[in-house]
Amino acid sequence: MYIKKDTLNFILGVSGRVYPNEFGGMLRGEKDIITEVLIIPGTTFGDSFTSTPLYMIPIDYSIIGSVHSHPSSSFTPSREDLIFFGKTGRVHLIARYPYRDINDLAAYNRNGERMLLQIINK
Repeated sequence: MYIKKDTLNFILGVSGRVYPNEFGGMLRGEKDIITEVLIIPGTTFGDSFTSTPLYMIPIDYSIIGSVHSHPSSSFTPSREDLIFFGKTGRVHLIARYPYRDINDLAAYNRNGERMLLQIINK
């Protein structure tokens, strides 16, 4: 899986801005390239959670998964994360504090298995 550099920088930047709260959004992509983050209306960023109302996610076949941040140094998915992954696409990103670079971002498939993530300068 690949992520555009601008998209990576957006995720890391906004995660740092809402810290110590969690940030969350949906991923838009083309084939195996993550190109954009959508912020869904009604999404709540809390101190230990992000809540996205599934009924507000648009019918958009370019949505390929989700992203959220953890305000800790762990990007291990929680039980709730794994349930959400199964409902919302094929790739899911978790950003961990301190949100510096690609090493603070992990990609998972819908089953919670780690995926390789690389930056693309497209």
